[in-house]
Amino acid sequence: MSLERIKTQLLEDANKEAEKLIGAAQNGLAMKLSREELLLKEGVKKRLEALNRELGEEKEKHLSVLKTSHNQQILKLKNDIIDRAFQEATDSILLLDKQEYLELVQGWLGRLSIDEKAELKLSSRDLRGVGPELVRRINESRNKNVFSLATSAVNITGGFVLTMKGCEINRSLEGVVNHLREELISEVAEKLFGKQ
Repeated sequence: MSLERIKTQLLEDANKEAEKLIGAAQNGLAMKLSREELLLKEGVKKRLEALNRELGEEKEKHLSVLKTSHNQQILKLKNDIIDRAFQEATDSILLLDKQEYLELVQGWLGRLSIDEKAELKLSSRDLRGVGPELVRRINESRNKNVFSLATSAVNITGGFVLTMKGCEINRSLEGVVNHLREELISEVAEKLFGKQ
């Protein structure tokens, strides 16, 4: 074998070996890049999923806060409407003509079973307007002078406060309406807004 041929053979073998090494290195690098790319994709995917969960949770929290605020506003509006309904009922009683109002308050007094002396306290409007007539009527209906009219007014819009032996019965318009409100609130709400 000639030197030239040996040289050529060595170069060919070296080139083949170099190509094998380069091929193996390229394959190894391609596999490593592929693994790194896969790991990177998995990391990005996990981070995106975590961010989506966080965003979903934040969205749910925000929606919950908005719903709560909305429901509170609706409840406040409904309560305002109910308050207005009871205020209108109170106003309608105060707007009754003198005779109807007198009969209403006389009926409230007539349902009380009182046989001892009692002082009838009225609003300033009623003290002047219906007081003497109310006391006269109720005493006549009982055939005795049980009720007397207070000389000074109490701070109520209508109805009465009855005082006897350290006991007080409050049948002021405000008290009666507040009592009725407690009894009728669910019925009034249902009529105004339907069943909830």
